[in-house]
Amino acid sequence: MRTTRPRSVPRPRSVYDLAFDDVAGLVGPDDATTIYDQLYRQRRRHSGELDRLRRAGDLADTAPLTRTNVDRGSTSTKFLFGLADGGAIESVRIRRRTGTTACVSSQVGCAFGCTFCASGRLGLKRQLETGEIVQQVLELGQQVNRVVFMGIGEPLHNYARVLGAIRVLRDRRGLGLRTSGVTISTIGIPDRLRRLREEHVAINLTISLHATTDAVRHELIPGSRAFTIEEVIETSQSWARRHNRRVTYVYLLLPGVNDTRADAERLIAWFRHRPARVNLMRWNPVLGGPRYQRVDDRGLADFKQRLVAGGVPTVVRDTQGRDIDAACGQLWLRDLDGTNGT
Repeated sequence: MRTTRPRSVPRPRSVYDLAFDDVAGLVGPDDATTIYDQLYRQRRRHSGELDRLRRAGDLADTAPLTRTNVDRGSTSTKFLFGLADGGAIESVRIRRRTGTTACVSSQVGCAFGCTFCASGRLGLKRQLETGEIVQQVLELGQQVNRVVFMGIGEPLHNYARVLGAIRVLRDRRGLGLRTSGVTISTIGIPDRLRRLREEHVAINLTISLHATTDAVRHELIPGSRAFTIEEVIETSQSWARRHNRRVTYVYLLLPGVNDTRADAERLIAWFRHRPARVNLMRWNPVLGGPRYQRVDDRGLADFKQRLVAGGVPTVVRDTQGRDIDAACGQLWLRDLDGTNGT
């Protein structure tokens, strides 16, 4: 796992860091209801009630992040947000037939160093706070009805703040995102999956698998060397049984790396007759990173057919946003002045 020393960010809490019960503890349940309505339905940042809350809780008067740049593509819009410490993160708004998805970041950088992804090229700078996660969703617009933790960072590596943000976003007195409206995408840290299994929070779970042997996975995801694929599958399937939900396993199909008949057979052995689905993906080129071969239509169709014939529900997921470098794996870490890019 590659990391740098996290930055010290001595800043007061933001109102967006606070769960409803935190607000109620400061100003009472009636004013808390009004404040949640103002923050998350009216999208207001100032009011008499909010000013009173800030005084009562010694909270920051400013928002935790600032919209700095917007790149618009055919179906996606990429946002660059400046942080109070001079760092920056990227988030993506994706238009769908059934609404709008907010793809949000959970960390400034990433410690796990996936070779096919730009986000972890410089290691982990620091964790995002709950309010910095929540505000990304608000800034991406009122049409958002789905949130996916698929931006910069490994969500389960910032476990407490990510779960805190989900509880704020799901609260019926605020945004009230529905049960199927939140997805965590993770490489599958086993001890964090065990904790997630015990949470009383309804989400969708996506595991970035990408290999069927530990040797290949550890090469693709250096930060995964501390645990095995079998541990990832066992703990994610334990979560699925506990919550009566299906796990999606994302498989980046790389010719000559993980596309053999033996790979398909191992996937079938693991996921046939289990609450699982495989999403096959193509590699999105990353500036300055390793050059993998991008699988062609024939290779993708053949691999999919093997899995389907073996009894594994399988779909091909073509990610959006490549025209603005906003597709899966293409978001990258920089400072607000543009330095430290990949």
